Amino acid sequence: MKPFGYVILIALFSLGPLLFLLKYLPNLEESRAKEKLEEMGVVLLDSPVDIDFSGFIDHRKRPFGRKNLEGKWTFAYFGFTRCPDFCPTTMFVLGKAEQSLNKGAPEFNPDAFQGALFTIDPTRDLPEDLGPYVATFSERFVGVWSDRGIDGLARKLDTVFEKVPLSGDGYMFDHTSNIVILGPDARYYGYIRRPHKPEQIAEIFKTLQPMAEAKLNS
Repeated sequence: MKPFGYVILIALFSLGPLLFLLKYLPNLEESRAKEKLEEMGVVLLDSPVDIDFSGFIDHRKRPFGRKNLEGKWTFAYFGFTRCPDFCPTTMFVLGKAEQSLNKGAPEFNPDAFQGALFTIDPTRDLPEDLGPYVATFSERFVGVWSDRGIDGLARKLDTVFEKVPLSGDGYMFDHTSNIVILGPDARYYGYIRRPHKPEQIAEIFKTLQPMAEAKLNS
């Protein structure tokens, strides 16, 4: 065999492992990231799902939709402002997670993290009421309201709630306490089971970030 032929053979054998790594390494990294997320209480969908936010507005009474979600990870909670326990506790956890990321991650982009409260009590929680409520936990958080769409949206995002009558004309709600994960492509990725802690949410965010970047660059 001529010397040039040997060069070609050596090049092919050298490229083999490299091509293997280029093909399978991203999948391996994503698999490890998914395992890590599951250990932190995250339930990921097999494939992200597109969601229709028609009829929703934010606490400033502006239309709420894909543009409010694109480019950031949104950690959304379905609750109500009169909730005495899980709702304020969960929003507090999200606020503390954001603070932790701001202080402990120099590369952290505040625009990439968003907390959101989707009210399940649109009759009493008007948009102007949601603004001051979410601002208690972070000035960057958003309150989301719809007079008719919340039931259908909650079902699509694996969230269940039920109105519970009280004495007189009062009522409260029983509801699931999952934190819904909406990705920077405005799709539904899964949810985080209770219990929730600030350091857990911060770590979940840091694990999700490279996964999104990899998908966008692929």
